[in-house]
Amino acid sequence: MIFDTHMHCDYSCDSHMKIAAAIEAADKQNIGIVITEHWDDDYPTNPTAFMFDVDDYFARFGTYRSEKVLLGIEIGMQKQTAAADEALAAAYPFDYVLASMHCVNGRDLYEERCYAGQTKVEAVREFLTDTIANLELHDNFDAFAHIDYMCRYMPFTDKELVLSEAPELFDQVFKILVAKEKPLEINTRRLNDPLAVQALLKLYKRYALLGGKYTVLGSDAHYQEHVGRWLTEALALADAAGLEPVYFKERKMRKMRN
Repeated sequence: MIFDTHMHCDYSCDSHMKIAAAIEAADKQNIGIVITEHWDDDYPTNPTAFMFDVDDYFARFGTYRSEKVLLGIEIGMQKQTAAADEALAAAYPFDYVLASMHCVNGRDLYEERCYAGQTKVEAVREFLTDTIANLELHDNFDAFAHIDYMCRYMPFTDKELVLSEAPELFDQVFKILVAKEKPLEINTRRLNDPLAVQALLKLYKRYALLGGKYTVLGSDAHYQEHVGRWLTEALALADAAGLEPVYFKERKMRKMRN
């Protein structure tokens, strides 16, 4: 079964979707889903906004858990929270722990001021350098989310990640993920943009060339209508890059297609 492995419901402060609505949307498409509520400890603009009561999460959402509805978490990595992040991932029976980067050196990538005084290449290189530092500190996760997250918000004319602009840093990110056996997510949010697909394909091919074998597919839905969006395009991108789509249940990798 095809799974959308990245979405936000009742416990993510920026979500506009309840879990029942996510399940309804998935059932209509005959896909499985993994709920990945936000956990960003010490968020720079609001230190506790992207945290939630994990005990309550399992108590309420446990009744929805099934072969098609799995419970995970998206942990936003920062260097100063690494120990706490690792402990959280180990403390609860998540099906899936998705690691991501929403901040760089204590600044919010969502905010335009994060990029003040930088060229696009400088911003990308700082992001990759901080990603490397965080991946070296974090081990208890299953996949790495939306490498192109900053492309949504960068205030530059060229918003794509270009492999040749930081080849040694991209390689270092990919080599760490390969060594840790962590899939690189294909985040579907921007796959309706041919320029984004073209740029991302080069990155995923490089990841595969360096030994990456698997990918996870995630819509990053915060609204019901975005559950499962562009999954067909994500599958095509995975095939073009030579990556096998997988999902995780009880922290164990499962193939989406046999």
